[in-house]
Amino acid sequence: MLRITLLPLIFGLLLHFAPTAEPDADSSDAPAQIDECSFRSEVPVAEDYMSLVSIADPYLGDMESSVTVIEFFNPNCPHCATFHPVMKQVVGDMGAHARFFLIPFPLWQYSLVQTEALYVAAQEGKYFDMLDAQYLHQKQGGMSMDEVTVLAGDIGLETAVFRQRLEQGLNQRMILERRQQIAEMGVRGTPSVMINGQLVAGDSMSRICLNQLIADEAKKAQG
Repeated sequence: MLRITLLPLIFGLLLHFAPTAEPDADSSDAPAQIDECSFRSEVPVAEDYMSLVSIADPYLGDMESSVTVIEFFNPNCPHCATFHPVMKQVVGDMGAHARFFLIPFPLWQYSLVQTEALYVAAQEGKYFDMLDAQYLHQKQGGMSMDEVTVLAGDIGLETAVFRQRLEQGLNQRMILERRQQIAEMGVRGTPSVMINGQLVAGDSMSRICLNQLIADEAKKAQG
């Protein structure tokens, strides 16, 4: 059984072969005026973007939609915490036109316990509650296993069961393998947003632009 104690070795091996992610590149601060909402032209469209999600991943919006929006975040990224309310607004605006996945892209080893905690919470339908709690209590250097367990209790989970599952680390290999896959698709920092395989430009990470880009993709799908 893969346990938390094996994380440093596995993480180090995958980081060695994966493209380097620039720590917390701030792609959420859009200027006051934007001439055109756009995608990152220098990054090829990820044709196999749906390989980044599975039926086990929690989602928001319309699962049957032809538009897939993926936000890549690091639970310890301050810019991600700032961007989180923006994404919530976009989901509220465009939830009938797209399906939204919030996928962790841990940039540091100390983010792995919190990332694992998200998937443990997901077993009880509390993925997004755990994410909200982690952003609310975000701290430099990440949270300890004890601190994350306290959050689990705060959102209504049975802490003894949660802690036992967290210590088992059953999602670690999936988290790290997907981290490598995300980096290979051109993601270099967090938060980043991908719409139908296209990474949104940094100056288009606003509510207005994201809504427009999603609406444009929905129109394309309708022919």
